[in-house]
Amino acid sequence: MPAKLYALGGARLDSAEYAADFASAEKFGPYRIGERAFYFREGLRQCCLPYADFDQVFRRAMLCSARHCGGVDNFDTFWLVFCREGEELCQAKTIDEKHAAAAYEALQRRLPGLKFGV
Repeated sequence: MPAKLYALGGARLDSAEYAADFASAEKFGPYRIGERAFYFREGLRQCCLPYADFDQVFRRAMLCSARHCGGVDNFDTFWLVFCREGEELCQAKTIDEKHAAAAYEALQRRLPGLKFGV
């Protein structure tokens, strides 16, 4: 069964080309990098971000505190942030830094003309 893909605005993408690209994409934890687009999960949805829709990517890390009955724990969260003309389009989240770093490096190899970093 093919994946149900969604655009950033929440509209369903019924494109056989993107479905095939998603199926053959290289996987980095919660991320997938295909020939045509970057794929990531946002809630329960699998989002599709075509390469033509963004012109900059950077990484963001944040320490998040969580209270529980035993006290407070701190968790690191990592994002790949995608921008268009200086405006943030979306953030693709993971809790594992190695997935964010590997996907970032793969995007650098696949899209050498793109701006990387802040």
